[in-house]
Amino acid sequence: MMDANQAKALLERYRAGKCSPEEQLLVEQWYDQMVETGEWHWSEDEKQAVAARMEAHLLSQIMPKQSTPVIQGHFLRRALWWAAASFLLLLGAGIYFLSTKNGYKPRIASVSSQMANDILPAKQQVVLTLADGSTRVLDSVSNGAVANTEAIKKDNSISYLKSNTTESTINAIQTGRGRTFSLQLPDGSNVWVDALSSIRFPTAFSGTERLVEITGQAYFEVVRNPNQPFKVKSGGQVIEVLGTNFNVNSYDTRLVQTTLLEGSVRVKAGNGKGVLIKPGEQVVNHSGEALTVDHSVNIDEVMAWKNGRFQFSESSIEEIMNQLSHWYDIDVVYKDKIRETFVADINRDLPLSKLLTLLEMTKQVKFSIEGNKITVMKY
Repeated sequence: MMDANQAKALLERYRAGKCSPEEQLLVEQWYDQMVETGEWHWSEDEKQAVAARMEAHLLSQIMPKQSTPVIQGHFLRRALWWAAASFLLLLGAGIYFLSTKNGYKPRIASVSSQMANDILPAKQQVVLTLADGSTRVLDSVSNGAVANTEAIKKDNSISYLKSNTTESTINAIQTGRGRTFSLQLPDGSNVWVDALSSIRFPTAFSGTERLVEITGQAYFEVVRNPNQPFKVKSGGQVIEVLGTNFNVNSYDTRLVQTTLLEGSVRVKAGNGKGVLIKPGEQVVNHSGEALTVDHSVNIDEVMAWKNGRFQFSESSIEEIMNQLSHWYDIDVVYKDKIRETFVADINRDLPLSKLLTLLEMTKQVKFSIEGNKITVMKY
């Protein structure tokens, strides 16, 4: 947390020539901003307001929700500082830079020569598969009715019309790297599908239950219907729903995570009775052998993907790179074992180098890019 005393200490280090290169750049950008906007002569109230706004916004972006274990305290305090500095430097990350005056654009920290070949989000295709096995690349389908379906496409979403027919077929939607897609089911329930994920669903809910199946990650807002329970199959488990909002992450089928935002769900694995959770809780299915409940899950981190962001709170480098591999077309190689954890929050639509640069500023890890190969090394 950067309070007034810490800011004063930073300026004192700058005056004495004892700043690191990154701290020096940060201070000089503060100065540039004031000169360029003509706001060198701020009143004391203005200074306090700007400082409070910057600190509050940075804390909302990078502070972990859970308390920090003592053993990791020193590193994480340092990591939070470098994360704060790097967020100020990353153009387009959506972070205030001291003030929100129009026309000011902070300089971007230079990317190391090892990352000269940058990688943009993959933006691979979204594919609809019909009951007969035929496929439609939805990116190539114009807005409006989708041929041979009861669906309407609009931009990055598709809606299936409610039908009174008892006939139902199974359709599926699959997303590629760097893509998300939203779907309205025939009962009016809404689903957001993350990258490298899929959903299989009936074109009409005519039976005693509404059953869909997913791989990867998806977020659901389910229309309540006690007479026709909603169920989601994923990673060897079944989620039973009446009407609720929840997220399912089954990228790793050994650790399937079901997080509840509103309502109530019961998660079953195998022949057990299952676990009933409340809003703000998460069930973790350990390869179908055990279900554990996290009563204080970080909802913002879980839902960051749906809001177009990467958010990491005390995450290992393996966890971070796994997420990045869903969004960027990359292969990751680990040259060294990185034991530290990291804190970050950044827009998903940025080039990969910006996030890697942020992580490098912790002085704990560095990367090289060769084509689509990312090598992870100790700093």
